[in-house]
Amino acid sequence: MNFKKGLVIGACAVFLSGCQAITTKPVQPVKLAGDDVRLLFENQTVESFNLITGTTSFSFYRPDGTVLQERYWEMRHGTWQVTQEGQICMAMEGKAERCRSVFMEQGKYYKYRDDEQGGLEKIIRYRQFIDGNKLDR
Repeated sequence: MNFKKGLVIGACAVFLSGCQAITTKPVQPVKLAGDDVRLLFENQTVESFNLITGTTSFSFYRPDGTVLQERYWEMRHGTWQVTQEGQICMAMEGKAERCRSVFMEQGKYYKYRDDEQGGLEKIIRYRQFIDGNKLDR
C-alpha cells in the first residue's frame, strides 16, 4: 500500500470512529390550550388542507364568533368558538357543531379527531395563518 492511500484510509477510520448512530424519538404533538387556539385563529384567514379528502379551504375567523369559508370556490358562513378544554368548534350553514382539538407538531398545526380505537386521528393540516379577512372581495 502506498503512503497516500494509507493516509486516506487512516483518516477515514479516525473520522468514522467518532460517528455514532443517531436515534430520534418520534416527536409527540402538543395539544394547544384554549387561549392559544383563540389567539391562533381569531381575526385570521386560515388555509386548511383536509388530509383525508385532499380538500383545501380558506376560512376567516371573525372575533364575533362568525366564520366565513371558501371551499370548492363557494362561500359558506357559520359560527366558531373555543371551549375551555381548548377545542375549536365550528358549525357551517345548518350543520351540527363539531369540536376538535388542535395540536402543534414540529412547528406545524393540525386538527385531530377521536378515532374508533379511542386514539386520535390527524385530519386537518393548517398551512398558513394570514392576518385579517382575505376572503371579502
